[in-house]
Formats: sequence, C-alpha cells, structure tokens
Amino acid sequence: MSGEDCAICRLIRVYLLFAVPLLALVGASTMEGGDAARLWIARVELIDILAWGALVALVAITSYRAYDEYYLPRRRLRALEAVKQSLDSFPEEDVTPDKVASTIPTRDDA
Repeated sequence: MSGEDCAICRLIRVYLLFAVPLLALVGASTMEGGDAARLWIARVELIDILAWGALVALVAITSYRAYDEYYLPRRRLRALEAVKQSLDSFPEEDVTPDKVASTIPTRDDA
C-alpha cells in the first residue's frame, strides 16, 4: 500500500470496517431455524460490542498516556542522572591549551 491514499480508498476501507460486520450481524439474525441454529455472534447485541470496545479503548489509551507522560520521563531522568554521576566521578585533569596542543600529532612527528 502506498503512503498516500485517495479519498475513495479511505471510503472503501471505512465501509469495509463498519458496514460489512453490521450487515453480517443483521443477516445472521434473520436466519431460519430458530434460536438454536443462530450463530453466537447473531445473539450478541451490537450496543454491547460497541460499549465493550469503547471501554477497552479507554483503558488502553489512558494506560498509554500514563506510561508516556509519567513513567517514561521519570525513567529517562533517572538514566540521565546516572550518566551525570558517572561523568562526575572521573578525576578532573588540568586541561590547558598547551597540553591539548602538545597531544595533537603534527606532520613533523610522522
């Protein structure tokens, strides 16, 4: 699939996502043979499916947002402070421009 979808492709996808399962539920509920012959999905109320789906989506989105906004920054801050402590534990040397210049190899040294 390409990254840029046309409006008709999106419309078809939405139709397949919502209309086809709804039509299957309606069609399965009109099947002959009484209650024993009906599929289990035909006995499920559509509003129940939507309600449970909304509840699952709410819990999933809230959990992700809590992880993203509270847990992840604290974990990153702890990692950053650990790196800062490890860098602070190095002994500080007297770094002067003369010492730095003397450590750089020149053409005459080669």
